[in-house]
Amino acid sequence: MSRSRVLEREYGKVKVKVYGGLGEIGGNCIVIEDRDRKIVFDNGIRFSALRKFYGGRIEPLGLSELRAIGVLPPLDALQGASAVYISHLHLDHVGLLSSIPPGVSIKVPSARVLESTLASWYKRSGSWLAYVPPEYTAKVEDVEPMKEDENGVTAMPVSHSCFPACSFLYRGSDATVFYSGDFRLEPLAGVCGQLDEVVRGSGVDKVDVALLEGTNFGAEHALMTASMFRECLSLLFRDYELISVSIDPLDLEAFTAILDLSSLMDRSLVIGSERLLWAVEELERLRPEALDRVYALEELEVPTPLLLKSVGLEEVLKGPQGYALVVEPVGLLQRLRVLKMWGGVQDLAGSAVVLMDPEPRESVKEVEEGALRVWLRSFGAQVLRLRLSGHYLPHQFRRIVEALRPRDLIPIHTEGADVMNKLFNRIVTSM
Repeated sequence: MSRSRVLEREYGKVKVKVYGGLGEIGGNCIVIEDRDRKIVFDNGIRFSALRKFYGGRIEPLGLSELRAIGVLPPLDALQGASAVYISHLHLDHVGLLSSIPPGVSIKVPSARVLESTLASWYKRSGSWLAYVPPEYTAKVEDVEPMKEDENGVTAMPVSHSCFPACSFLYRGSDATVFYSGDFRLEPLAGVCGQLDEVVRGSGVDKVDVALLEGTNFGAEHALMTASMFRECLSLLFRDYELISVSIDPLDLEAFTAILDLSSLMDRSLVIGSERLLWAVEELERLRPEALDRVYALEELEVPTPLLLKSVGLEEVLKGPQGYALVVEPVGLLQRLRVLKMWGGVQDLAGSAVVLMDPEPRESVKEVEEGALRVWLRSFGAQVLRLRLSGHYLPHQFRRIVEALRPRDLIPIHTEGADVMNKLFNRIVTSM
């Protein structure tokens, strides 16, 4: 019905099959066959197909239907594989883990983060999202960064708007294959390195084929760099009272960058959404000293192991210049509406709400954006949208090609494959 075409290329005995991610953003699924070995990179949802067939009260009937109409990779892409490697936990890459056949190992950047986020968020979902957590029979394992595993795969930590994220390098019998997943070249915070530095650390000076994402090729909106984002937020912290920033709940880099900036501007960071509490556990491992100025709203259900200080929203609104609030959009709106019903502080004139686009935007649309803006403006808040991409920018493409030195390129996760191929040929000719 809506099945995507499969691209096949051979490099000696190494076969590369692209089941998802061609000519569109999302739905990545890459199969590598090498003699008697078969591995899969990503198991993503194709939101283009999901939007086409479902909406409102029309819900999927189950995994079989989702496969049949091309929302999920076909079963033959997964059958016989020794492992599925998940680059990161955005749904257009992780997909529905319950759909992976028994006996296929699921390798993720962090099983701990998977359990703290997607598995717990959707475990009791009443919709198709209930298929996101792996079934209890699934074998879920952590990849070991920068170490080649039993399948010849090396996980390479990269920066993205989802933490942790990996690119993968496969050293095969006749070819070396690089699969990018999604990544940005300029990290937003110091919790991971840059791709070209990671490639040098792998000991590989060139690859035979690079399956490289190109999300931002053809993008019509202006894109911010990480340094531009930090500068913009610094100006807002200086000129506005309360600053509330809504972020993708998986974006540890954005969380850390906002925490660092709020500390520099002598503000305490307040977590206003339960789905962001997992980030505290990660920072306790990565940068425990940074948590001195982190609070949780009293209204949140904070897990017992998290020894966080708490503060009430009314107290925050009485002294807004001393705080920065990090939330998901719907979380902030709910708390303001409750306060309004109680007759609490309603005037947010002089304060700003910064909306950062989630990635992928189609993943879970929990509140209609138009209604969200109307509500926030009714409180007097200045609503601003920042488009900070979790993906590299087109002008950085040369730097990536020069780091990987691929003999062949397969553009994925992009609507600008033609431009990528033309630029690739030009760069290779000049190298």
